[in-house]
Amino acid sequence: MKFKDKTNNTHGHPQSWTKSLLAGAFTVGFSAHAIAAAPAINTISDVQINKGATLNVNVSLSTAGDAGTVNWSKAYGPDDVYVNPLTGAVFWDPSSDMPSESFHIGVKASNLDGSDIEPFIVHVGVNKVVYIGPNEDIKHFNDAFGAWKAPGNTLRNPGTTFVVRNGDYQGSNWVVGLTSGGGVQTLPAGNENQYTTLIAEDPGQVRLSNGAQLMAQGNLGDAAYWAIKGFYMDGGRVGTDGAACGDDITCRPHHIKFVQNGVQMYHTLSSFGSGYSDYILYENNYAFGGHRVKFLAYKTTHSIYRRNVARFDHNQEHTGPKNTFSFYTSTNIIAQNNIVIDGDTKEFVATGELAGEYGCPTTAGDSLAEWDRNIQLNSDFPHANLDLQNGECYATIRDSISWDNRANFFILSRSPSYFDHATFGAIHLDDTPQVVINAWPGRFARGFTNTIFHDVNKGPLFEGLTTGTTADYEGTGTLERYGIAYNNITDFSGYLKYNSLSVDDDSLTAYEPLWSSSNTNGGLRYLVRIEPNSNLSGKASDGDDLGATVMTFKGKSGTMWGEEGYQSETNMKQWPFPFQETIAAKMRSMEYEGPMWTGSWGSRTAAGTGTLSGNRGFAKTDTNLTDYVWGYLGSTVPPMNVQGFGRDESVTVRWDPPAARADITGYKVYDYNPSTKKIANPRNAGNTNSFTVENLTNGQTYYFAVTAISSSTGESSYSYPIQVTASSHARPRPPVLTPHDI
Repeated sequence: MKFKDKTNNTHGHPQSWTKSLLAGAFTVGFSAHAIAAAPAINTISDVQINKGATLNVNVSLSTAGDAGTVNWSKAYGPDDVYVNPLTGAVFWDPSSDMPSESFHIGVKASNLDGSDIEPFIVHVGVNKVVYIGPNEDIKHFNDAFGAWKAPGNTLRNPGTTFVVRNGDYQGSNWVVGLTSGGGVQTLPAGNENQYTTLIAEDPGQVRLSNGAQLMAQGNLGDAAYWAIKGFYMDGGRVGTDGAACGDDITCRPHHIKFVQNGVQMYHTLSSFGSGYSDYILYENNYAFGGHRVKFLAYKTTHSIYRRNVARFDHNQEHTGPKNTFSFYTSTNIIAQNNIVIDGDTKEFVATGELAGEYGCPTTAGDSLAEWDRNIQLNSDFPHANLDLQNGECYATIRDSISWDNRANFFILSRSPSYFDHATFGAIHLDDTPQVVINAWPGRFARGFTNTIFHDVNKGPLFEGLTTGTTADYEGTGTLERYGIAYNNITDFSGYLKYNSLSVDDDSLTAYEPLWSSSNTNGGLRYLVRIEPNSNLSGKASDGDDLGATVMTFKGKSGTMWGEEGYQSETNMKQWPFPFQETIAAKMRSMEYEGPMWTGSWGSRTAAGTGTLSGNRGFAKTDTNLTDYVWGYLGSTVPPMNVQGFGRDESVTVRWDPPAARADITGYKVYDYNPSTKKIANPRNAGNTNSFTVENLTNGQTYYFAVTAISSSTGESSYSYPIQVTASSHARPRPPVLTPHDI
């Protein structure tokens, strides 16, 4: 059964209802002048294919006669999956070398009146699929994974996929790991050729609570080569938990994947992370609510945190360090394309130690980490704390964004950490810090280069950032220290430095970064990129744009550390963000009542109790994660999922409207020049989601870009240009980007 969350707007008046908080498939409809029904996709059956085989799935609408022009796209799924924008047909040619595993794929159909997402499972090379649920022979995890008794002791085959039927389940029968009564319920280990997969029937539609957990625990046996996907944990624990056991690898979980799982955290009984583990992947998960850390790595190695979303809502019991992502005495850790967002409720947080939304504690030894294309938006918490205690944090941070920050400091960078191509702005600290960005006492920090600093309300801005060298992690070589060089600093009137600072004055610039109708040369119109041909484009020391670019994904989906593509440029569009509908629905549903405080972080007073709603920021029903991020600086959000297909002497372009559709009055389709990155020859498409460009030459390749026009904020820029060839047969082109597009 597929649950759907629906929102209808009739003649501009919103009306909403929720059929299930366990929504994994969504229909969203709204139009001031409805001329067609919102699309509704027929149920797609799960599919099994052999290794080396290709996936071909035809998709249809139950509203086909009424849906008008529909734009089909992939809502989530492996990077290589392709959805035909004209027909919705799904194609995938997985590598014959990949291990057997099961995957969720979400297909999206959109028109001007709404959209629908329909999920299904693809089992690749899986020999056995076992169903778990109240109406199945296997009722719960105790049946499936109680290895000491039947039927669990008959289901220990590596590579089995266990599918949990949609529903709400609770208690010790739904524990993976050690139960409160001492029972052991673990998945059978897979191997390098076949993962054992535990997967929700539909992502987000299996809710576990009241003592349930999903833990790979090293002291219970060989926890290895598992994939756990699509569960929503209301409280409880998700992750891996090993032990310090020397060379005995069975004590340390390894090669475990967590994909599209969510945790609403409470206090000490909730967690999402890994300790004493190796080769762990957290991808496209989400965490919110309480506890002091959302995603954790503790004494963990060779692990990747990719495309996750987190919101720090409340914390009343811990006075200890508070992080959103915490890579704690862990080495070879990578964070790619994560988002921390709307941590704007400090009145529900006991102060404790604010350790940065991206933290790297070293209280038990060194850490070695890379952050690539991560975002912090609208937060009362510091951006980063790169620690120096009983070890150093060797960190490289590239293409990082932090905007609208109201913490008591911004960055502590006391270890050999290096920031390159960052965009930092609207830093309005609620106390007067000694230094906004502080590298004291270690003064090992490697500096900031090619970074935008804009609208910082207090200072001094820097301390302890000098040039020279420092030892590398292995201790056998050196790392260059850049100090402050090739940065753009504006709207800051305080002292630039406090002490011990090396500034390359000749390389600093002060271009007004924010785009506006009176500053159309400003490069910052959308936080995630620098506008082409702007005052910030091509100005970096490496010839690229100043500031961050977060437009595509780094690291191929599903890949573990060391596997092909795990750290490569994918050229896959990051926006619209995958799985954003489910993430928003879960976070929106949060209602919390607890103690409150008033005052700044440095001067707090208890203020009784209050109620905190999750229906705020990006999770509100009138927006989505993509539109919220893109529209944060006030410009009209451009159309997403822009796609094209060639016809006879013509090309048809289709797109998805922005979330704020009531203000949209029309769209324009432009020619796009990939060499100059300029647009020209605007064509008024009207208030529609499709436009055909005619009088073209068959066999010739064309480039187009689409903008939206808002009655309140004017015309947008474009999101992603497309490339398409006119042809006598309709030929959609897979949306793979080339460097000039990003």
